[in-house]
Amino acid sequence: MYIASTSRLMCYYNSKAADRPAMGKFSVSDIDPDKCTHLIFAFSDIIENELVPTTVNDVQQYFVFNALKQSANTPLCLSFYIFMLTRFRTMAGSQENRELFIKSVIKLLRPLKFDGLNLDWRYPTEEDKQRFTELCKELKTAFVDEGTSSNQKRLILAASVSAERSTIDASYEVEEIAMHLDFINVLTFDFHGPWESVTAHHSPLFQGSQDTGDSIYSNTASALEYWRDQGAPEEKLNMGISAYGRAFSLSSNSSAVGAPASGPGEEGCYTGEEGFWASYETCLYLDGVQTHLISDQKVPYATTENQWVGFDDTTSISTKVIITEVQNVVTFTFFTDC
Repeated sequence: MYIASTSRLMCYYNSKAADRPAMGKFSVSDIDPDKCTHLIFAFSDIIENELVPTTVNDVQQYFVFNALKQSANTPLCLSFYIFMLTRFRTMAGSQENRELFIKSVIKLLRPLKFDGLNLDWRYPTEEDKQRFTELCKELKTAFVDEGTSSNQKRLILAASVSAERSTIDASYEVEEIAMHLDFINVLTFDFHGPWESVTAHHSPLFQGSQDTGDSIYSNTASALEYWRDQGAPEEKLNMGISAYGRAFSLSSNSSAVGAPASGPGEEGCYTGEEGFWASYETCLYLDGVQTHLISDQKVPYATTENQWVGFDDTTSISTKVIITEVQNVVTFTFFTDC
């Protein structure tokens, strides 16, 4: 997907897509690097406080991924998202561990010709808050020093961060981390999902008429405004756009927003995860199905039988582009089925 009016479009590639069957398979060689200003390979891992490939096969994919630079002048970053949060916390928990990690980052990125690193910690606790700031600060300092000493362009430092106000308050010293990060990828999706008991769109642009309490902040516009108000420069903020839908199984005859749901929707035919449909799976589902617009939130959904799915289409993405341009946030991060 390409948004022509943006000044920056960072695209995530999920390496798991290379192992999916039939039409769900998407290899590094299928990427068109001209569609994005930056490409991010997801994900890598931490073992004994060092950055390492998630699998042995990823190393070969790294070389293919970085060969894309030969056909396009597109900076490439490596992202790491650790499912075992204790490993992330342990690494960030002491200066000694952080120093070991930072050395391993440079040692991995430079020979493989990556241009930077994206931190994807979901999410630091209040106890980790200052540690995350220190990690960002020490990484940036090391990148500057290494670039100077090696006479190379400094490595890029980015981070994917929460869009939920309560998590932002608990997890980040916003002004401090913004000083050290080149880009801040705000995960403006998964505000809602089939873990809840009623249907709701996972990535609304605005507050909905049924939102109450803290849920009035669970939308893209509010999240970007809050990051900016807390001290993040507009030029560093990237709005997240997800290339998937969140599906529910309905438990009544109602199919509106806020309808009772019994749990996640059916498995995606290629991704194999209940309630999670990649964009191409959503398109298959929508064949011959009428879509509906949630008018106040500016995003679509569709239903058939007992399945309800919220997703983004070209119209809703274009609307998000226009609205965020008004907010002076005109850069985006496009997340594939992660």
